Amino acid sequence: MMQESISRLTPTDLFTPPGLRPSLPSQHKFSPCGRYISYLRGSEAAPTTLDLWCFDRQSEAEVPIALALQLDAQADESVTELSDVERAERERKRQFTFGITHYQWIGESGSIALYADGQAYLKHDFGSESITQITSNENRYSGFNPSSSGTLISYVRSGNLFYQDLQSAGAEVQVSHDADDCITYGLPDFLAAEEMHRFAGAWWSACERYLIYCRNDDSPVRVSHRMEIDGNGSRTIAQRYPYAGETNPDVSLHVLDTHSGESQRIWQNGLVTHDAYLARVLPVQDGLCILTQDRLQQTLVLSSFNFAQRKWQELYRETSTTWINLTDDLQQLSCGDLLFSTEDQGQRQAIVIVIGVDAAVRRLLGPSHINQIHCSDDNFAYVSGWDASPIDNHLFWLALDGSGYGQLTHDDGVHEVTVHKSRKLFIDRFCSPTVPARISVNTMTLDVAHAPETQTDSPSEHILYQELIDKDHRYAPFAANHVMPRFGVIEANGHALHYRLTPPAAPNGKHPTIVYVYGGPGAQKVRRDWGTLLVQMFAQQGYGVLELDNRGSTNRGRLFEAGLYKRMGSIEVDDQLSGLSVLANESWADLKRVGVFGHSYGGYMSLMCLCQAGEHFAAGVAVAPVADWQLYDSHYTERFMGLPEEAAEAYATSSVIAHLPKLERPLLLMHGMADDNVLFTHSTMLMSELQKLGKSFELMTYPGAKHSMQETHVSIHRFNTILSFFNRSL
Repeated sequence: MMQESISRLTPTDLFTPPGLRPSLPSQHKFSPCGRYISYLRGSEAAPTTLDLWCFDRQSEAEVPIALALQLDAQADESVTELSDVERAERERKRQFTFGITHYQWIGESGSIALYADGQAYLKHDFGSESITQITSNENRYSGFNPSSSGTLISYVRSGNLFYQDLQSAGAEVQVSHDADDCITYGLPDFLAAEEMHRFAGAWWSACERYLIYCRNDDSPVRVSHRMEIDGNGSRTIAQRYPYAGETNPDVSLHVLDTHSGESQRIWQNGLVTHDAYLARVLPVQDGLCILTQDRLQQTLVLSSFNFAQRKWQELYRETSTTWINLTDDLQQLSCGDLLFSTEDQGQRQAIVIVIGVDAAVRRLLGPSHINQIHCSDDNFAYVSGWDASPIDNHLFWLALDGSGYGQLTHDDGVHEVTVHKSRKLFIDRFCSPTVPARISVNTMTLDVAHAPETQTDSPSEHILYQELIDKDHRYAPFAANHVMPRFGVIEANGHALHYRLTPPAAPNGKHPTIVYVYGGPGAQKVRRDWGTLLVQMFAQQGYGVLELDNRGSTNRGRLFEAGLYKRMGSIEVDDQLSGLSVLANESWADLKRVGVFGHSYGGYMSLMCLCQAGEHFAAGVAVAPVADWQLYDSHYTERFMGLPEEAAEAYATSSVIAHLPKLERPLLLMHGMADDNVLFTHSTMLMSELQKLGKSFELMTYPGAKHSMQETHVSIHRFNTILSFFNRSL
């Protein structure tokens, strides 16, 4: 272990507000003209209360646009009157800030719609301090949906959908009237928001005459009761939770003609076999497009609806023997064709779907793997992805005629970008193992081959923000002990597995290692970024930390992921065991003192590693783990496991319960007692079975905490408890 004279990070240091790192500006966006760059940021005194700021590229001045205090937006959830819908929306989006939560540039004149504390506001004149409140303080609102010109806005109040004409200061129009505890309008249903990452439930047509909206009916979903316990006591929550294999909500799509007032239902799930889920909605010229999935998510269908003809046309269909991942990549090109992406040949690539020609799909030459299509202009698409290594993320241009592609960012590391397609500008949020955070605005120019290139020495380039670990930085007392990780690759089971190994700070003799795991689909832990201070805390407490992305992790393509189909909790464990070979050549690593720790799917993995490979792991911590996949929701679980009645053996084998008799190592089990995602029932099932088996384990539960467990006192206590457990066990 480390010498006592060296300063070591503790959970109290790490999680006590305002934290050791400044809150990064977020939600960077260009104004329509490209002159201004807007973003949300907190203050030093209140880092989680966000204000709206702007950088003027012309004057290089930074000015506030709207302050949370100006809007009387409270700083803390404990002093707000959040509705149940708002609380659910925050949990689904994993939103842990207050003040101004999100905003949008609307129209071409530079107006901004912004949202704070359940209300909507409009700032028409950029140079004025005047801000108009759109909604009434008598109620709280959600699901805000402005039209592209900014003349119309829809929103949801008490489950019903309304809209206003802001240009004419017209009266509020009520679209729906029968919302109740089960029925909502203009919002995503639970599965859409939690698992499909579709957070919208209403859209304006391109012509702004039609309001497209969802109607969600939860009444077919069986009522289950869960106990929610907080510091003031307990209450029973009746929750319509769509368990795997059970009935899902009824979701339908409607179109309101604002001229005639006529509303028409144009789609409903369950009417035909291929459209059990409404995954995406995209307004296009003269109509809309939707992406739908079958219940097993092995068929993805792109269909268009024409407002004038009032009929559907199938444009594209993709099938898989395992599952098809959803993206936000669908968009319409200026010529009317559709830009999309597919993993049908393994890695994700961009395609153009030619409208009006049957089965006309044109593939675009691009990098090894695309993980996001940002936008396009007449000649190019701008995408993020990787070519040389999946632990990096770069911006690329793709020629829409399929003739080539090029890379626009070059520093090794992770580039998260926002592109202004018509101005050839992009905001680059960059980090690497040596750069904690750098945010810059960059220009693109055209070379002689008419392909965009980055002009790094352009006089218009500007560093908007750079985090420097200097003497005034809150991390400065610990920076001398900051440990540089080592990245590497091992070959296992025919695949390259990427890992990040962070050695203990100031190693002295043999040290234990913590395998910090997630392991499930949809996540990637190993990226060439600055890492988290949580890993640094373990390292400065004398632990090595090993992170490895096993098969099933995201950003590697369908073939890398699909091996866990109907085999969850198997190949992931095999790959994590292969990763332990990394420690064999480390002089500081004691292979008899390896622990495993994870949260959510990572908690599930901790349990599976302890049960299936206890000879390799000396102890484990499982936070909010899934115990049995039949207790998790339908869209997520059935994507990877199929229907329970058709894959009973696979479900039984993938359940932790079946493996608990083999548990012999120390276990610390943790769970939030108000978790509405991985229900507390998972842990009570584990407790009961472990007690029946006579297995000893340690337990810590957190009253009032939901799945993310982000409260300051919960974070400090949780990681002090984890450190204490590993100190005793390893």
